[in-house]
Amino acid sequence: MLIIAVIPAFNEENNIASVVKGTLNYANEVVVVNDGSSDKTGLVAKQAGATVINNETNMGKADAMYKGFDYALSKGADVVIVLDADGQHDPEEIPSFIEKINEGYDIVVGARRFNPDVMPKIRIFANSFSSFFTTLVCKTKILDSQSGYRAIRSEVLRKIKFSSHRYQIETEMLIKAAKCGFKIAFVPIKTIYRVQAKSKVNQIVDPLKFLWLVFKLSFWRCK
Repeated sequence: MLIIAVIPAFNEENNIASVVKGTLNYANEVVVVNDGSSDKTGLVAKQAGATVINNETNMGKADAMYKGFDYALSKGADVVIVLDADGQHDPEEIPSFIEKINEGYDIVVGARRFNPDVMPKIRIFANSFSSFFTTLVCKTKILDSQSGYRAIRSEVLRKIKFSSHRYQIETEMLIKAAKCGFKIAFVPIKTIYRVQAKSKVNQIVDPLKFLWLVFKLSFWRCK
């Protein structure tokens, strides 16, 4: 099984090296999509052993993921692991994702335990709210619709065309995969929350975009 990890990164020079090195213990190759960073993210990632794809300007998480997916598929990856660059996802948990893939699942998502001692209550509410509505549309239980820590079979990425930008990609992927009959599983992961990450999510605009996306995708049909 050829496993390639894709890590979108924006101004994460202080965290990216440890994420790359940890991920290389479990992936054949780690691809960091340096999304227009103004710091040394790309250089640090390369020195840590990653293949680096540089965006001249910041395109957003989803567009960075698309570039990583295209690269992984061009290399013949069987499974693509996606995780964040800021240290919120522990690479040591990758084996639990691969175990589920080996059981026959097509997408494996890391489900956080929404602990108010670790995560702000507004984030807990937003994630619970989005997971509830995503469950209704997917017609399968979704424990954490917004988690970006995932293992994805290449068949999913070859069959489904995604169009979302920013953080809506996580929800779009689950809904379209479920509608296409792909099997989705969840594995428990640590809830690691960094205050710095709050600046990357608009607490007003992004939830509104989420609702609009779910409404549109409720009518979407797999071809």
